[in-house]
Amino acid sequence: MIKPIANLSVEVIPQAIINRPVWDVVGKYAEISKDTDELDTYEGASFQLDSNLEIAVRHYQGHPKNTSTIYIDRKINNVAEITYLIRKILKEFDLSPDFLAWERAKDPDL
Repeated sequence: MIKPIANLSVEVIPQAIINRPVWDVVGKYAEISKDTDELDTYEGASFQLDSNLEIAVRHYQGHPKNTSTIYIDRKINNVAEITYLIRKILKEFDLSPDFLAWERAKDPDL
């Protein structure tokens, strides 16, 4: 189960890119906020998956239009587990894996 949270308490890193705008991915699940970090300005939302894993779905200003990136807690570093979590997250957002433009399994050393 996925639920929106106000703020992340962990550092997250990009693990997948979806060919859908942020609004289409998370708009019916959470309020989309705009913020700025050390990288750039972004819009998105943060979530807790299964009461323990924190994730974010964001679109940074400099990224291609109509894409969203899934960010997962950086402590998760096993590629098989990341791939499993991405599929689970897609299912929670009612999205097909066909929308994946990139995922960590395609470039595990990145």
